[in-house]
Amino acid sequence: MTAGSLSRPAHPMPDQKGHYWAKWRIASDGTRDGDELPPSNKWEIVQVNDNNGEEMMRFTVSVPGVEAAQWLDCFVWGPRVPEYRG
Repeated sequence: MTAGSLSRPAHPMPDQKGHYWAKWRIASDGTRDGDELPPSNKWEIVQVNDNNGEEMMRFTVSVPGVEAAQWLDCFVWGPRVPEYRG
């Protein structure tokens, strides 16, 4: 991953679980200290989880150090992080 690849326009919202680069723009309702955390101009790796839901509620996002799950539309998306194949 190079800094140049993260400065390109946003990627589409994830459509599968995994780890992705993202910029957190707004906090989901019920997020502790949610008005103090985002927005962030820093790219960070977040985890997208499949909740077996429907449409927009199918996936949630886990942000390191944040208790509440977030929604996909709370982020600007970057590329998927390749899985480790050690």
